[in-house]
Amino acid sequence: MDYFFSRRTYDQTSHRFNNNVSAITRYVGLGPASDGQSSGGLFDAVKWAKAVGKQSKNGEILIFVHGFNTPQDLFLRRLRQIKRKVVARGFRGAVTGFDWPSHAKGSWSGYKSDRRRAEKIAQFLVLDGIKLLRKHNPGCKIHLMAHSMGTYVSSLGLSRVGDHHGVGKIEQAIHIAADLNHETMMQGAGFALVWDRRCKRLTNYYSKWDEVLELSEQTVNFNKKRSGRHGIRTNAPTRFEDVSVSDRFHEAIEKRKRTWIYSHNWHFDDDRFVDDTVAVLGGKSKSAIPTRKDFGGSDQRI
Repeated sequence: MDYFFSRRTYDQTSHRFNNNVSAITRYVGLGPASDGQSSGGLFDAVKWAKAVGKQSKNGEILIFVHGFNTPQDLFLRRLRQIKRKVVARGFRGAVTGFDWPSHAKGSWSGYKSDRRRAEKIAQFLVLDGIKLLRKHNPGCKIHLMAHSMGTYVSSLGLSRVGDHHGVGKIEQAIHIAADLNHETMMQGAGFALVWDRRCKRLTNYYSKWDEVLELSEQTVNFNKKRSGRHGIRTNAPTRFEDVSVSDRFHEAIEKRKRTWIYSHNWHFDDDRFVDDTVAVLGGKSKSAIPTRKDFGGSDQRI
């Protein structure tokens, strides 16, 4: 069964989620599809948290957080894809996801509204997800994998929920195509302080060929560099590791498929990239990860 928690509004009449911000978090478990419909449904929070924990064979739980312009069906496809691939490569933990109300307009007109929605729900990733899972699975290790604007949701959520809530540290934080102002991840800056205190290691995968982040910089973020396109670079906490996937994009993706949207989302389809993330989740040092190559200085590349 695939488990996730959502801050989208649930329509009791149609029995479907929509793209509005919900006043409560709902917990979902879905089984294999039959006649185009998945079995399962809404869960009590405690039963859901325990069910997620039971899927873990080693006391570890990976939470995936999607980005901008992601309808729920696409989120589910990606969650299932990530789960299938990381488990096939030896990850023994449970895999779940946080589904937030991305507007999914299919254009840049929805970017600012998605960002406002992200700001409304960010803390619930932590309070209604991470904290809940820890409470009902004592001693579990939590990993966080965030894509695009999901890195903003994660960063903001952790910054709003203090240590006194008993959330504990994230074991491995993985940022993919992060739509974050890279200056906020520099040593001493706001989000850098948060992640440095709240995770054991942060791995930032970036690509200079990411055309969606290029548009994000130029169109709506006043030319502020994104850490998913330029990396965090050297002026960052020592527990942050930059990994370039620029070369890998051209090596793995044939030219006809290098659309501007795919340049932002291809990672989930590339087995070598997934191999790298599984090694990170396993706690391997960067020098011991076989998919890596030296990139000069402290950076590496796939």
